[in-house]
Amino acid sequence: MTKPKLSIIIHAEEEFNWDRGFFRSNTDVSHGRELIDFVDDIINNGAKVTLAMDYPFIKSSDGKEVINHFRRLEGKDIEFASHLHPWVTPPYDDDNDEVENYFSFPGNLTKESEFNKLKNLTDEIEKETGTRPITYLAGRYGFGRNSEEILKSLGYKVDLSISSYTNFTENGGPNFTDYSNEVYSENTITYIPHTCSIISFSKMIEDHFNKNPSSLKIFEKSKITALISKILRIKKYRLSPEGFSVSEMIEVTEAQLRLGQREFILSFHSPSTKIGMTPYVNNQKELDDFKKSVLDYIGWFNNNLNGMAFLPKCL
Repeated sequence: MTKPKLSIIIHAEEEFNWDRGFFRSNTDVSHGRELIDFVDDIINNGAKVTLAMDYPFIKSSDGKEVINHFRRLEGKDIEFASHLHPWVTPPYDDDNDEVENYFSFPGNLTKESEFNKLKNLTDEIEKETGTRPITYLAGRYGFGRNSEEILKSLGYKVDLSISSYTNFTENGGPNFTDYSNEVYSENTITYIPHTCSIISFSKMIEDHFNKNPSSLKIFEKSKITALISKILRIKKYRLSPEGFSVSEMIEVTEAQLRLGQREFILSFHSPSTKIGMTPYVNNQKELDDFKKSVLDYIGWFNNNLNGMAFLPKCL
């Protein structure tokens, strides 16, 4: 049987308050040193890291420091990928600082605007790193109707934008509730979803919904079905240290292993490596717990599962 494989995907981006809207002026990046130190720890513990970088990150002095530090490891333990936050990526269509929530999802832009922004980001990453990225992660997982064609035209080979079992339509985003964690290829693009799983006290129920994600829609329709969901303790966990403990991340992994999944993505946002930059890390204890959960999970994955590390572009 194929060994399970793990990739660490870091959404390398600017620092902003997620609850206060999307502003072009929010471009600060001050966590470069913290990110370098933690990524070094991750690599030293036997994992590989993809830095999915957005425009403010690569244009900042801290971002450039991160790139320069890891340039020698590109293609071995590090992959430089792109991460499109359209509200802070030129060219812009107007002079407004605040961007509507709807247009924070790249796939909701016009085809021309999405192409121009991603081309600009792609060119800048190549300029800063010396490597043209072939792996893409849409900001806010905002993959849209034109995204695949745009990716192909710019030479991309891998997309990481699918968030399994997740529905973003309430905020104007895509609906991935019909998607499992299965890796698949279509029109020259390989799609590797961010790993999520449905968890329940009953493994039979758990397996059913993980195998048939579209059946989860029944729990969106009424208070009665919501109550049933609560009774069955049906929850969705993400393979991430942001909001999830190491034991919960292991639950995700074990649930998906039972279904035959072999490729896993653990993800988090780069500002979480510095205190006070995301809702997940507000003090030293939370930072220590955050780091420990990632490293403990990597150790468990490698030692208990005899797992392997991979970079998306090398899959």
